[in-house]
Amino acid sequence: MRDFGQYQVLFLAESEEHLLAQIRDVPVVEYNTQRRRLAIAEAPRQQKRRLHRHPISTIQGLVNQHQELLSVIESQALAYQLDS
Repeated sequence: MRDFGQYQVLFLAESEEHLLAQIRDVPVVEYNTQRRRLAIAEAPRQQKRRLHRHPISTIQGLVNQHQELLSVIESQALAYQLDS
């Protein structure tokens, strides 16, 4: 996946009403798709920033996420064994 980073959209409008009409013409599905792509592209940079500014709480959060995932995997494995 390529990192496109943040970007801006520039509109040329004669009035505020014309500008709002242009913005409203953007399909909601397309807008949400682009927002998700931007969030995914920004995630690594945000993670680095959190590690730099708040290393202890960031690492603790990662450990907690790891433990939660392990619990889910273990419960799924146990359920699979019981079904077999």
